[in-house]
Amino acid sequence: MTRATPAKVLFVAYGSGHVKMVVPLAQALAASGRAEPVVLALTTAAPVARAAGLTVIQFKDFVTSGDGAALQRGERLMQGLGGPVADPQETVAYLGLSMADLIDEVGAVKAELAYRQFGRQAFLPVRTLHRILRQVAPDLVVCTNSPRAERAAVLAARQLGIPSICVVDLFAIDEVKWIGAPDYADQVCVLNESVRQFLVAAGRSEDQVVVTGNPGFDALNAPAALAQGRQIREQRGWMDRHVILWPTQVEPPFHPFDGHPGDTTLPGRALAAVMRWVLSRADCVLCIRPRAGEALPTVPADPRIVFTGQDWPLAPLLHATDLVVTLNSTVGLEGHLAGCRLIQVLDSVFDHAMPLARYGIADAAIPVDEIPRALEHWVDAPRLATHLQTPATQRVLAVMGRFL
Repeated sequence: MTRATPAKVLFVAYGSGHVKMVVPLAQALAASGRAEPVVLALTTAAPVARAAGLTVIQFKDFVTSGDGAALQRGERLMQGLGGPVADPQETVAYLGLSMADLIDEVGAVKAELAYRQFGRQAFLPVRTLHRILRQVAPDLVVCTNSPRAERAAVLAARQLGIPSICVVDLFAIDEVKWIGAPDYADQVCVLNESVRQFLVAAGRSEDQVVVTGNPGFDALNAPAALAQGRQIREQRGWMDRHVILWPTQVEPPFHPFDGHPGDTTLPGRALAAVMRWVLSRADCVLCIRPRAGEALPTVPADPRIVFTGQDWPLAPLLHATDLVVTLNSTVGLEGHLAGCRLIQVLDSVFDHAMPLARYGIADAAIPVDEIPRALEHWVDAPRLATHLQTPATQRVLAVMGRFL
């Protein structure tokens, strides 16, 4: 028996890497005709989802005449953000409704204290997500691993009897506190087998966690990216060279959440060690990839050192690269997925959040003084095979199909 109306899937995602996971899923679902995708685009996710041609809803679309006090609070909280706001109406609704839920849960005094201490991390707007889910009436909710409204969407879906799927971007190191609970989402999609075992050890059952990969990384191995990577090597005269990539990073004086002291000299010392080793070899090239808007580091004037900035598309660059050296940039993970060898330099305050060797991603995880030895060992290693991988988007869609 066919449905009178098509199924509807509500995707809930914040911006940056989270919405980049959702976009290919929603686009593929729409193309399949199996269900109608709708994206609850949180904060900076909205313009990305709209640009992808997706149906977008936001908190501001669910404001009612009874939300006057909440919107006044949202206006006050927005004024305290201290920077430009792309969509003031949405920001007021998001902050105001989230704070109203927090007040409803713990009272006004405790809510104000929590916001002063934790900012938006204090929010878990389950009541607002109830409101949204009742109006949208999806057959399935799909979120990533973000806290706050994404987590609230999964909790609200559970309470309303709507199945849900959580798609984890990386390792769930911190998010295991809630994603590891057996009743959080009906299915969890993860990056690799190591992450799956981590969540199973935390309390998930074997059949609840599926290795799919991250849909946001599928484009890394598109045939065009591979061809463009080879073209870069040919045009640059790198066919007989070992190409090493260093994505620049900044180490803060203190961890932003736990206050653990960091070594601000670490990235500079690591880059200097890599440069010294590269310049000792006639058969190597070092590509330095600064972040957007970042000043270029000072380097020797040598044709073996090349700045490959944001004007170089990342996927082709990774297919022109043999080995990535990083502290904790996600470019290292993307390089691994594109077939590069990976060396992680340790002693960053963010080591805990990016345990690349533990999860089978980094070939070596070493302190700065071991960089030359690690480069010597891994620079001649063959690239990893990537051509047999089934796209993560298709794997996640298969999991979604169980509920549609």
